[in-house]
This record gives sequence, C-alpha cells and structure tokens, in this order.
Amino acid sequence: MTTKRKIAVYVILVVIVCLFLSRQIIKGSTRRIGIGNKMPEFSASDTSGKVFDYKHGVGKLLMVVFLSANQKNSAQAAADIKGIVRKLASQAERLNVVVAIDDPNSQNFFRSDPNESVVGVHVIADIEYKLWGKFGIIATPTVIISDMNDIVLWVKAGHSYDFAPVIRARLNQALGIAQEIDPNEASQVKTVTNATVAARIKRHLQMAKMLQAKGRIESAINEVSKAKELDPNSLEVALELGELFCRVGKNEAALKIVGRMKATKQLDKARLLRISGWAKRQMGDLETAEKYLLEATKLDAKSARGFFELGQVYQAKGDRDKAIAAYYRALTLVFDGR
Repeated sequence: MTTKRKIAVYVILVVIVCLFLSRQIIKGSTRRIGIGNKMPEFSASDTSGKVFDYKHGVGKLLMVVFLSANQKNSAQAAADIKGIVRKLASQAERLNVVVAIDDPNSQNFFRSDPNESVVGVHVIADIEYKLWGKFGIIATPTVIISDMNDIVLWVKAGHSYDFAPVIRARLNQALGIAQEIDPNEASQVKTVTNATVAARIKRHLQMAKMLQAKGRIESAINEVSKAKELDPNSLEVALELGELFCRVGKNEAALKIVGRMKATKQLDKARLLRISGWAKRQMGDLETAEKYLLEATKLDAKSARGFFELGQVYQAKGDRDKAIAAYYRALTLVFDGR
C-alpha cells in the first residue's frame, strides 16, 4: 500500500469511528445491563485499599456510579450524588454506593467530608475499565440502582437538569421512603420548575447534541445560537458554536466567536486553540493552523480531533510522515477512548 493510500485509510477510519462512537454515546442504546436485569456480582479494591465485595442475597440496595475524571458532566453528577447520599445518612445499613472513576490520580474527585455522617461510598479507580466492561458502560456519567433483591431498578446515562430529582426519587422508591413525587414523574416535575437561565441554556445545548448526532448541523447551530442569546459571555456556548461553525465551513464566524473568549482552564484553552486551528486550516492558512494545533495538542494530548486536524494540515503541506503520525495518534485515541 502506498503512503498516500495509507493516509486515506487512516482518515476514513478516524472519521467513521468518531461518528459511530459519538452517536452511540448520545443514544446510549447498546448498554448491556437494563432495568429488570440481575445486578452483576463483582469485587474491587477502593482507593483506600479496602476490598468491596458485592454478592447477591445480602438484602441491601446498591447504587453504582460511573464517572470520567476529566468530564464536566461527571463533576456535576458527582456533586449531585454527594448531596443525595448525604441526606440518606439514616439509611447507611441498607445502602451501598460504589463510584467507579477512570483516572487513578482522581481519588479526590469524589470525596465526602469525613466529619459528616453519610452512607459509605466506595471509590474505585477503574483504570482498566474492568467494572465498566462488566456493566457494559459506554457513556459517563451513568448511574445504576438495584433494589433489595439485586434486580436493576433504574439506569440513567448522562447528566441533565432532571438528574438529581430522578436519582433521588428512584432511591427513595427502592428504600421505601415516602415521597410526594411519583418516581415516574420526577423528570417532568423538574422540567416545569426549573426555568432558570442556566437550565434553559443546558436544554438548548442538549437539543443541539441530539440534532448534531442526526446530522442536522444547521438546526443544532440554531439551538446553540438561542443559548448564546441567553448568555453571550458563556465560554461553553461559544465553544460549542465554534465547533459547529467549523463543521459547516463557516470559518470566519468560528474565529469571530472564539476570538473574543478567554479561558482559564487548560482543556478550555486547548479547545479554543483547536477550533481556531481547525478554521484556519479550512481557510488555507496552514502555518497558523499548525501553530494553533500544536499548542492545542500539547495542552490536551487526549483530543482525537486535535491530532486529526493536525494530520490534515501536514497532509495539505505534503509532509506525509508527520501526517501519518498525527492520524495514527488520532486513531489510537479514538479506539482507546482517551
């Protein structure tokens, strides 16, 4: 196979796999475990070195939470879960909580105040995704709740405005705690009451992701534009809109919207640079694009999109070796999920 054909194969593989994985993560339709299934037994050491064994027939409720240490939605989910668990201190003898995180250096990502009386939480650094594989997890955050008979009562993937009320209602249901809200209506109740600007922005962004997964990019742009009208200074909204503009070739619009934004977090800075490099590459300014993308990949070495765009730059410049290396790195990141 010639070098040019190798480059073409790498590009096609990266694009196909990226599209496939993004759609599956959003849909969450290939999860192996579902409501009504038997909760799988497992044994794992937590970050304190203690072994947690989950066996059937103990008669305790189990909630397993899967989080990604570098994901904003997982951080929000962790905060919600801690708040929910804190209020269930009286149920400590009836409830086990396991939190599986994909980064061994993030044991403080989910940490309860040792001075508080709360349900015991077992934090597991699942760096080899063994527990993830046993449960068939493909998206984070994901929460799985079993009843006292070890049957899966509830599975929820993703973090949205109804995350906390739904989890709280399902736990109360499993524990037999009286509540005014029907668990089946928890999300609808939250939808009605949560009319804050932040909640409205989140709904627009969620809708945009769904539309993007269906290939309706212009409609997704309209949704994010509505979010921008609600908060013109939102960095998250600007980043989403910038990437969508790049996808449809509106490069000047992408540069304009990210050019006025400032980021303090490393990953946000990387994303700003990645969007700028993406736009510059499509405009034919390869030198500037290479500069931006090299800096972006240094700040975020786990971005498949960053290395893919860098490969596009090198391919356009005729540097085949660098192009292949960049494409290979992108492909590796896609398959590793890192």
